[in-house]
Amino acid sequence: MLENSHFHGAFREKIKAKLLKMMKLTPNDTVIDVGSGDGFYSNEFSKVCKQVFSVDKNCKNFESDLYSNSNIITICVNACQGINVPKVTHAFFSNSFHDMKCQDQLLSFLSSNLKNDGKLTLVEFKIDTPFGPPKAIRFSEDELVKKVKPWGFDRIDRREFEYHYALSFVKTVGKS
Repeated sequence: MLENSHFHGAFREKIKAKLLKMMKLTPNDTVIDVGSGDGFYSNEFSKVCKQVFSVDKNCKNFESDLYSNSNIITICVNACQGINVPKVTHAFFSNSFHDMKCQDQLLSFLSSNLKNDGKLTLVEFKIDTPFGPPKAIRFSEDELVKKVKPWGFDRIDRREFEYHYALSFVKTVGKS
């Protein structure tokens, strides 16, 4: 995690437009933001989408004003213990998937809980970024595709940023 929240905020501001363009969200969409942290992206999604389900295991995070929009539903739970939400059109992880001990369990949940043609977008640290999580738990882009594809997701888009990359996938019918 970045220690300097000003830098972290400036970075997110810098990439959010490209990320939102990549996700192609509409007013009819529903998003699950897994590991939503301080609510930065949940807040951005709520300005565009019908509903946002923000999932984080740290309940104190939900005290942030970024969660104040009425179409954000906060869910304080460890995602590995199960998430109870209706089917959604988009799933989003920003710098959180690599930390999840139950990655296959979450991908299984998403493959059944995303609507047909639903999208999965993951923002991850590049392998060579000089800060962030231990390199041993980071995913290269190829490793992330190999992790996600068996659960019925095909890569449809990518964006590269200074310290991160984002991959977007579409849910295909059934498990490949």
